[in-house]
Amino acid sequence: MKNYIYGKNSVLEALKEDYPIKKLYLMSNLKNREIKFPYISYLSKNELDKIVSGNHQGYIAEIEPFRYDDIGIIKKNNPQVVLILDHIQDPQNFGSILRSCSVFGVQYVIIPKDRSVDVTPVVLKTSSGGFKNIKIIKTNSLFEAIEYLKKNGFWIYGSALNKEAKKLSEISFSFPVGLIVGNEGRGVSKTLLKAADEIVYIEQSKNAVQSLNVSNATAIFLYEFFKQLK
Repeated sequence: MKNYIYGKNSVLEALKEDYPIKKLYLMSNLKNREIKFPYISYLSKNELDKIVSGNHQGYIAEIEPFRYDDIGIIKKNNPQVVLILDHIQDPQNFGSILRSCSVFGVQYVIIPKDRSVDVTPVVLKTSSGGFKNIKIIKTNSLFEAIEYLKKNGFWIYGSALNKEAKKLSEISFSFPVGLIVGNEGRGVSKTLLKAADEIVYIEQSKNAVQSLNVSNATAIFLYEFFKQLK
């Protein structure tokens, strides 16, 4: 199965950052643009539509299969923040989270192998190039991954609204941190919340009719880490 990224921003960012691209497929009207790459096919919109189903904007890149990392890279590189995604299933959410990671300098994300969205073309497009320097680690067990982080000096925070949770605005984080954010429908599982050292929540207006979605909430957490690390 071939792997693609598509959309003007995603493809141009991948070119800029020397991401491993095998071939470019561009709209015919882009022939006169100064796009430097040895392997380019100029196609009609209908031909491009047959390659990917999303809004490609005339830019498609065939890429090498995404390379997931092993959890051992965390001990090797000693990051200050690791994000743990508890069975995120919406590719738009995953892509937005990767974009926020890129903005706030978080380079390590752990996902489970089962019942979770993989790195798909939609994820890569939504990230707008934010995937470039991020190490995504696949694990058979998020619980075991959390225990591994703890053994290597990480303080684990779980995102949830329950009676044990503390306000985000009142926490001084102990770095390095691991943050668990949960599935779109169920949130963080009870098993993983029990494994967390602290539970934290984002305050909302008393008049709020619904909670933040996982990508927006994650961005707020990552910004708080960014501020405190500075």
